[in-house]
Amino acid sequence: MLGYLCAYYRYYNPIEFITAFLNDAANDDDIQNGSLLAKQRGIRIIQPKFGFSKSDYFFNKEENVISKGVASVKYMSAQAADELYELSQSNTYNSFVDLLIDIKNKTTLKSNQLDILIKIDYFSDFGNQRELFAINNIFQMFLANDGKGWRKKIKKSNVDGTEFEDIIRRYSTGLTKTGKDAADYTLIDPDAIVHGLEAKIMAAGLEDVGLMMKVKNFNDIMGHAGFMTGKDTDRNKLFVTAVYPVKRKRDGVVFGYSILYQSVGNGKEGRMTCFKKRFEQEPIAKGDLIICKRWDRDGAYFQMLDYEHIYA
Repeated sequence: MLGYLCAYYRYYNPIEFITAFLNDAANDDDIQNGSLLAKQRGIRIIQPKFGFSKSDYFFNKEENVISKGVASVKYMSAQAADELYELSQSNTYNSFVDLLIDIKNKTTLKSNQLDILIKIDYFSDFGNQRELFAINNIFQMFLANDGKGWRKKIKKSNVDGTEFEDIIRRYSTGLTKTGKDAADYTLIDPDAIVHGLEAKIMAAGLEDVGLMMKVKNFNDIMGHAGFMTGKDTDRNKLFVTAVYPVKRKRDGVVFGYSILYQSVGNGKEGRMTCFKKRFEQEPIAKGDLIICKRWDRDGAYFQMLDYEHIYA
């Protein structure tokens, strides 16, 4: 009876079935099988993302996606993950600052956990990593010491001459009650200041962190390779998961190296052989990020003819 029901739900309710299967996975093989089934049924599995993810695997039928659980992220808790999902469903956020205010007041998310989520692009709908870290730094700067509400004053020495001076001066006063110059700016409308600074950061067009840094952060935080951009133009950008020598059977001489990789563009895993002469010109090691510039196919085997490293 259980076998019949599983077959029925797998066929008629694939996204619900696969989500349940992944949440009940006992090992990595189960995860791979569930992911393969999702691919066969045209269902995308995405990394943890605000508005889609809960603590465990969770599906969005309208978007036809299954998002990985936030609780799988290092140092994250199931409670904080579900609190973030509730925020996304009960509010519409037009700015990252508005979200940060609610995260501070309505969730148990800690500052180090927030940094981790930014590093895996969980909040990517609000901006790139450099932008979001800059906005969060501003947000933290203007919080009161007790973490409740905004601070009342900020030292002029920390403001004057900076790119944010005009906005801070617009919504504050730098005079004492007697009309003399003060050492601090007294903040009249700190909420307007923080939102104004956010707008200025977003208008500056800050470049995102480099691809190598994104891949490294993801692997360190998630504990496995799996970062992907979803862009076809990045399919030939490969994260190297293993390298080992390939020997001739007749005499045991190394003639090349087998490169195991995962595509940064689509997450697909594969293997290519790089001949010894090219490999020794530019050695490849586990953890490297490379661009495959030229390849060839010999039956079921793929040869990497030319490549270059990505260092940033």
